[in-house]
Amino acid sequence: MKSTSLDIRVDGISKSFGPVSALESVDLHVPAGQLATLLGASGCGKTTLLRIIAGFETADDGGIRFGEKDIAKVPVWKRRIGFVFQSYALWPHMTVEENVAYGLRLRKLPKDDVKAKVAHGLAMVGLTGRENRHPGQLSGGQQQRVALARALALEPDVLLMDEPLSNLDAKLRVEMRREIRRIQQETGITAIYVTHDQDEALEISDVVAVMNGGRVEQVGTPEEIYERPETTFVASFVGSVTLLAGTVAPGGGLDLDGLGTVEFGGPLGEAGRPVTVALRPEDMSIVDGGQAQFTGRVVHSSFQGSTRESVAELPGGQRLCFEHRRPLTTGSVVGLTADRHTVIVKDTGVA
Repeated sequence: MKSTSLDIRVDGISKSFGPVSALESVDLHVPAGQLATLLGASGCGKTTLLRIIAGFETADDGGIRFGEKDIAKVPVWKRRIGFVFQSYALWPHMTVEENVAYGLRLRKLPKDDVKAKVAHGLAMVGLTGRENRHPGQLSGGQQQRVALARALALEPDVLLMDEPLSNLDAKLRVEMRREIRRIQQETGITAIYVTHDQDEALEISDVVAVMNGGRVEQVGTPEEIYERPETTFVASFVGSVTLLAGTVAPGGGLDLDGLGTVEFGGPLGEAGRPVTVALRPEDMSIVDGGQAQFTGRVVHSSFQGSTRESVAELPGGQRLCFEHRRPLTTGSVVGLTADRHTVIVKDTGVA
């Protein structure tokens, strides 16, 4: 059964810790029933923003709304949130059932209601039958499921998750992020998820907010963030990419530093305009020398299962990463080209 969803609006949130600015006038809108990811490197402000939304920290400026309600000054215990911590935060001396029931009992709900809500929460995360186990008897993935069930049992208006899978191994991370997405979609709860893992963000999100230096660089769908980044930071942070600097050449094409004029098969703006070109490995193709946009010498090659990824050093010293199928020998010369529709061109000077 789906919950009644609320949208989340963050307007002009700023926060400093002494002389250090953690957030600078951050705006964000998460539509009701959607999952938004705050994506960024350590220290970018994503966890601080989540803690302000939760009420664990107080903003210096700005406002937060859940639906029509301004909750900026509402204490954390009145915000009707579910929070899933990175460390699970389970009571080791309590059973699974007691951990999930903890918040419900603090609300002094009738015992039958508590029991029903706990059973429903554990069924939702696939832990029915493990009610009497202790956290120490569970795997890391199962402990995180208990933490998620505890948050959902409170029937919160919004669900907040702070890097909930960072303590799990790679395979389990993939399994659990898909479970989280399934549960979020089944319940219809509005959720915000903090991560530094771009694959995680692209797979599970309706909305991705890429953060850098206390600011939101871009908000969009996973496809928009990956295929149409608005800044060079977003282009380089989300996915593997090679950035090449240059200017728009007269008559089309680009004059790339150290590489001369490269044609990309379409108008690219006013001649002389400084630009940065972003080329993704999967969009590069090996071609015969006469058709190549770039020619380079292979300096590194690695096997990655379904494909191979290599790096070619170009005449200007730049290194261009590309994917391919057949093996390549280090030191061999390759010609490479990119489809115009996959080339990302940004104004140089845009952060």
